[in-house]
Amino acid sequence: MLGSSTLFIHQLAEAVGQDLVREELIGHYVQLLKDNEAEVRTAASGQIPGVLFVIVCYRDADGVLGFSKLLEKEVILLRIVPCVRDLCQDTSQHVRAALATQISGLAPLLGKQPTIEHLLPLFLHLLKDEFPEVRLNIISKLDQVNKGAFCLA
Repeated sequence: MLGSSTLFIHQLAEAVGQDLVREELIGHYVQLLKDNEAEVRTAASGQIPGVLFVIVCYRDADGVLGFSKLLEKEVILLRIVPCVRDLCQDTSQHVRAALATQISGLAPLLGKQPTIEHLLPLFLHLLKDEFPEVRLNIISKLDQVNKGAFCLA
């Protein structure tokens, strides 16, 4: 079921085209990441790599992994990473905890060098968080950074 829904979302993104995906879909997602309500930011933070992965990478009807050029790495770096940086400083520990479980999922989408340059400082910041749940969440997901196949590298 999940595979067919992600394929549908990817097909929808392909149908509307690169410009609409970049401007509208990502624009609305960025608004959710910046919402005034901590609950909205928490929910959006918990979906960071998933939303982007569905647009960029998908499995076809035969289960074969495919990649598209609907969303370039530069768009992620310019539009999503600044939001992630802000969320690392969020006043809500729940937002930071949700982000800590998902931030490592950005590494395969960004590639090795941008991960080192942009995400590593955020990982280190979250590892120093005052709340144990945030620290535990980031520690438990760091292995994904080394295991991930970089799909936009």
